[in-house]
Amino acid sequence: MSDSTPEFGSAYAAEQLRRSHHPLRRLIKKFYLDRVLSEVEAGPTIDFGCGAGQLLSRLPAGSVGLEVNPHLVEALRREGLDARLYDAYSDDFSLSQLEAGHYRSFTISHVLEHFDDTPAVMRKLWRACARLGVTTIVAIVPGAKGYASDATHRTFVTRDWVRDNGLDQCEGYALERADYFPIDKASVGDWFVFHELHLVYRRKA
Repeated sequence: MSDSTPEFGSAYAAEQLRRSHHPLRRLIKKFYLDRVLSEVEAGPTIDFGCGAGQLLSRLPAGSVGLEVNPHLVEALRREGLDARLYDAYSDDFSLSQLEAGHYRSFTISHVLEHFDDTPAVMRKLWRACARLGVTTIVAIVPGAKGYASDATHRTFVTRDWVRDNGLDQCEGYALERADYFPIDKASVGDWFVFHELHLVYRRKA
């Protein structure tokens, strides 16, 4: 990893941190974070791709953020957050640095759309969550306009896509809800860039 790769670089980290501290953005972001917090279990959570730490800072005590950008990790640690540098590909998405039996939930927000092999990534991560004893997985992806707004997006995840890829049941987890937010209608995402799909998985007994 080096600063020559944008998502690993200091300039990228600085911009993410700047945006996270903007008063209006913070107000709007709170609305979205409140929804995610209502979906996770009470107890420590793994925030995969924690970015500038907006969600991580509000998760229960004992939570951890995994992030590929070392500059973001350093900044979050200075704020007293448990952020850890994590290269998912070198670890084959196995979450091997985390201990089993400690975490209740797993969140992955605006990350899955960046992979070409998203079904395989989901299966690996969900399998890792099962090993760790996670009971709830919350995955958040953009709607149509949000997806189209970023050239680095590779996979457009929808309710139909989940079904068509056989991911309603995944590595011991069942899809409990697939809701759009802030309005539960897929077509809103055709014109509103901040529309999201929330996938909530629960571990099967």
